[in-house]
Amino acid sequence: MGPAFAAVGAGLAALLESTVASRYQIVGAQLQITLVLAVVVTLIYGFEIGMAWAFVGGLCLDFFAMRPLGSSVFELLIAVALVTVAEPLLSRSRYLGCVAAVFVVTPVFLVVSDVTTGLLRASAPPLHLTSLLAGAVANAIVALVAAPLVLGIKRRAERRERVLWWR
Repeated sequence: MGPAFAAVGAGLAALLESTVASRYQIVGAQLQITLVLAVVVTLIYGFEIGMAWAFVGGLCLDFFAMRPLGSSVFELLIAVALVTVAEPLLSRSRYLGCVAAVFVVTPVFLVVSDVTTGLLRASAPPLHLTSLLAGAVANAIVALVAAPLVLGIKRRAERRERVLWWR
């Protein structure tokens, strides 16, 4: 997956998050599909693709959700940076590493999002520990589904490259 495909995927994830996923909540928590996929893509494809995903996905989220421009980009870039720093710990098991990273990064993302929104807009209701944990669990469940799909796409592409090396 190159940066161009990451940009298209991030735009589609942001559109899905802003339209369909925003209508459904799990225990009062909204799914952050763009965050989950940014973490998964960063752990599986690397830092550059994760940064492209975070930047384009954040811009699209800001545009679709009418947020202050750049706020979601900042939040997603911090999440990708944290995942990149923790990658040596998470690289042994990519599948479980993706789920664990999403579970840990989601509360950080929500707090940074709350602070950023508080600085750029009128005050928002305070975050509670239960909503942070509910968001972390809901996003970890999405990562349980997303990580094998992205891993399968990467493995399929690697198999194609191995077959064609002798031609």
